[in-house]
Amino acid sequence: MFLLFLFVIVFLMILISLMFHIGVMKMIISFLGQKGGTGKSSVARAVAVEFVRSGWSVHVADMDTIQKTVFNWAGRRSDAELEPALEVALYREPKAALKAADISDLLVIDGKAFADAHLLTVAKASDLIVIPVGVNADDLEPTLNLATELINKGISRTSMLFVVDKVPDNGEREAMDTRQTIKNWAFNVSQGYIPFKTAYSQAMDTGRTLNETKYKGL
Repeated sequence: MFLLFLFVIVFLMILISLMFHIGVMKMIISFLGQKGGTGKSSVARAVAVEFVRSGWSVHVADMDTIQKTVFNWAGRRSDAELEPALEVALYREPKAALKAADISDLLVIDGKAFADAHLLTVAKASDLIVIPVGVNADDLEPTLNLATELINKGISRTSMLFVVDKVPDNGEREAMDTRQTIKNWAFNVSQGYIPFKTAYSQAMDTGRTLNETKYKGL
C-alpha cells in the first residue's frame, strides 16, 4: 500500500520538477475539489512537506478560514517540533494568497472544502491543479463535472491531475475502475492510489503527513 501512495507523491514531484527546470521559476500547485472529504488537504500537506524535504522553499495557503484544516495541522506539527517545518497561512481572498508565490519556489494552495467563486481564480493562476477523488459515484461524478466546467471556463485540461484517494481495504479493483473512468473522460490521473487507513488519520492528528506514519508497511 505504501508503494501505491509513493507512486502518487513521486509522480507529482517529477511533474513539478520538470516544469521548474524548463524555466518556470515560480510554481503554483492547487488542490481543489467540488466537495469536502475527498482528501485534498491530506495530499496537499504530504506533497508540500516532501518538497521542503527536497530543498524547495514552500508556502502553503489554506483558503478555508472556517475549517482551517491545514493551518491547525501546521500548529500541531510546530508544537511537536517535527522536521521539516512547513510555512502555512490562512487566506480569505485568492488575490492575497497568490501574492505569496513571490516569496517561495512553490506555492501550495489548499482550496475550500466546496467549490465557490474563488475556485476559478485559483485554477487560472495554477501551473498544476490536483483533484483528489474517492472511488464512489457520489465523489466521482460531481468532481468530473467540476473539471469539465473548468475546461469550459478556459482552464487547460492538461493542467489538471486526478488522484484516486481513500480507497478501502481490498478496493484495488474499485481504484482501477475509477482511474479508467477518469481516463475515459480524457483527464490525466496519477499512477497508483492512496488507501484509506486509520494510521493516516492518526499521523495527521499529531502533525505528521500521510507518508510519516509510524508503520513501515504504509
